[in-house]
Amino acid sequence: MRPLILFILLFAWVSACAPASKKHRKRYRKAQPTEQLAHKQKRPSKSAKPQFTPKLSNPIVRGSMKTSLLPTLLSKKDQALMILIDAGKYRVGKKKLSTRGTLSENKSPFTNLAAFYIDRTEITATQFRKYQSAYDEKPFMGGKDCPNCPAMGINWIQASKYCRWAGKRLPREVEWEAAARGVSSFTYPWGEVFLPEHSNLLGEKDGHLFAAPVGSFLPGASASGVMDMTGNVWEWVDDKKSERPQPGTRIVKGGGWTSDKKQARISFRNHVDLKMNNPTFGFRCAKSLVRKR
Repeated sequence: MRPLILFILLFAWVSACAPASKKHRKRYRKAQPTEQLAHKQKRPSKSAKPQFTPKLSNPIVRGSMKTSLLPTLLSKKDQALMILIDAGKYRVGKKKLSTRGTLSENKSPFTNLAAFYIDRTEITATQFRKYQSAYDEKPFMGGKDCPNCPAMGINWIQASKYCRWAGKRLPREVEWEAAARGVSSFTYPWGEVFLPEHSNLLGEKDGHLFAAPVGSFLPGASASGVMDMTGNVWEWVDDKKSERPQPGTRIVKGGGWTSDKKQARISFRNHVDLKMNNPTFGFRCAKSLVRKR
């Protein structure tokens, strides 16, 4: 009898405890999916693509060039931005047309050029003062400071020495024209039609009495993104060849702020004394591209 009573009591006790245990397990299992859901919301799906934020290019460079011009090079000595001009076949000199009025490659002086870098803008007064601390642009600007204006009153010897100091060189005439014209046959860097608002030349439409800060005429940039190839200051090139038998002369290109549209044509050649310190004479530098082996 006693074992029966013990069995009944044990059964009653187990039955009383069982609902509480089940009830506890339900609560636990019900809470588990909620916790897992919150955990899944924090973790991205394996199939989802990671977000990618593109790196923006230099806004000054990209905002002032007509095309994508990478790679570029920053000159270490004078901090001048240089633009790569690709190797290729370029037209130089005066345009020669066929009897039909189209450009004739056989009659026009085309030349193959190796790749090279050229300064995006003319060398500024600030940059030239790094080389010659006593330089002062105010006499050429009506007595006013203009540190970002091109260095003016520079002769060929001074320009050549500066470029060598900066680890560069003066551009050859064919290189200068390739940078100004690109692969086109344009008369001016921006196209065939002269537009007075695109460069700093003779007249009031450009808004500058003297030289302008470099890069002031963005619409006048060449197809390669090189600025001020027409107007502002004449630019020295390194060619010794001349139609005139004068060994003491060199060529300046592009016209200055006192030049007319004819002198501002890419093909125009101005032969001058290499020692002349004209207020409208400035320069930019070039650098050959060294390929890594």
